[in-house]
Amino acid sequence: MIGEMLPLTSPEEAQNYRKAGLWRDEILYSRFRQAAQAHVNKVAIKLNDQQLSYGELHEKILRVAGGFRRAGIRRGQIVAVQAPNCIEQPLVHLALNTIGAVYMPLHHAFQETEIVHLMARSQAVGAVLVESKEEGPKADIYREKCNSLQKLWIVDENFSELEDAPPLELAPSLDGPGPDDIGHIMLSSGTTAMPKISVFTNNNLVSMMDAYTDMIHLSSADISAGLAPTGTGATGYVFGVLPALLEGGTTILLDKWGDPAAAVRLIVENKCTFATAIPTQINVMLPAIEAAGESAFSRFRCFTNAGAPLSQAVAERVEELMRCRVQSVYGATDGGVPCMVSIDHPAEKRKSTVGKILPGRKVEFRNALGRPIEQGEVGEICWKSPDKSFGYLNDMDASAIAFDEAGFYRSGDLARMDMDGYISTVGRVKDMILRGGQNVSPRLIEDLLVTHPAVQEIAVAAMPDPRLGERACAFVVLKPGEKFSLQDAVDFLKTKKIVKWQWPERIELMNELPRSVGGKIAKNQLTQYVVARLSQEEGA
Repeated sequence: MIGEMLPLTSPEEAQNYRKAGLWRDEILYSRFRQAAQAHVNKVAIKLNDQQLSYGELHEKILRVAGGFRRAGIRRGQIVAVQAPNCIEQPLVHLALNTIGAVYMPLHHAFQETEIVHLMARSQAVGAVLVESKEEGPKADIYREKCNSLQKLWIVDENFSELEDAPPLELAPSLDGPGPDDIGHIMLSSGTTAMPKISVFTNNNLVSMMDAYTDMIHLSSADISAGLAPTGTGATGYVFGVLPALLEGGTTILLDKWGDPAAAVRLIVENKCTFATAIPTQINVMLPAIEAAGESAFSRFRCFTNAGAPLSQAVAERVEELMRCRVQSVYGATDGGVPCMVSIDHPAEKRKSTVGKILPGRKVEFRNALGRPIEQGEVGEICWKSPDKSFGYLNDMDASAIAFDEAGFYRSGDLARMDMDGYISTVGRVKDMILRGGQNVSPRLIEDLLVTHPAVQEIAVAAMPDPRLGERACAFVVLKPGEKFSLQDAVDFLKTKKIVKWQWPERIELMNELPRSVGGKIAKNQLTQYVVARLSQEEGA
């Protein structure tokens, strides 16, 4: 059950959100039902050779909702879903939403440590599992290690108990959902600790998706390519799956990420009009996009980037090759979305910023002392918004750290707002490298070196130094057949005319960069890696 949460939205703010139309007092299922009634025979969702029309999906939602109710799942109780990208995810989510229960997606790669932690912290009473050969069996973990669990459903085993149940009757009920009920959980990526559980009401989540729909002009004519993993955060599911389903469009799911060419084929063969992905996916898709040719993307109009910054050079290349517009979403799994790029923004701003502040959001840029700074200066971006979470489930201490007493979310991101009102992120407060009293910006180095013709991907992290405290180390993934050295990096950065202390002082060539399950680069692991290398070199 949902425990005590922080009062992060005051009654006055809630009233203002409603007056402004940012909270519509709808539950997700109601929005979906409207789309289903208007597009009964249209394909709602597809994965490989599986597909469901809106009518078929709606019927399944009501049956699964009825099955949950018959199994004893009640309003406010949490049901976990651990699965790779699959049709069952939105099916279960919307079925739970129909009865006022709470959907908690777990990334398919999570193992015993994460599963047991999240089930214990959430006190989830049910779980839906899709077993995976790649990730190994997990049913016994749920049965034997999760004390709160009352019922486990495994797709292809006993999930038919839900699918074959009599459909839920939609009569008004005191046990039904409300727009301010907790309806959805998102998990933080867990780059430095165990994943945290952020809770969102129906009003929160609908507000987030409404903003996205407006920014890309999404309509029932659109076909979404869901490329990112749907198990955690917003990128893969909240933007990649739900918006099209709630607007009467079609969602096409990539079953698993692995082959960038397969992702491009999915877009081309299904005539997708927009896609959502993280920067890593977009970067490695470029060769396959180029090979497909411009004519293959005649219907494609928008590529949404979320989860991490996309370099301007890559954004420009995507727009050139696909004849589309790159659109970025900026925010945090636990904090909501304060700003977005609109496809109507000027090209330069669209590709180099994270857009303007969205309606109803209050945004501040703060210095190291937590005090607001002048427009144009770099500071930590903090905000409060109609789509932010209500903190971390059953973790008031962590919530009080992430949100201040006024309800502002402390992002930990460094950003600035230009005189036209566009926001640019420049790095993380904790990522900033202090080299002998000078601040070294990893983001600046990354954005420049990723444009080097030999570099496919790069991350810059701190390495310890006995004299200066820290120095910058660049971790580089090369394009096939290329070579790259520290001298190559220095020579290239000299042409960019940046101050010398911003140059990296060591290069580590990597086959791949370590990441959280949410796709974010785990810079703490990079620092640990170079510390071990330095120790080996000293002992040699």
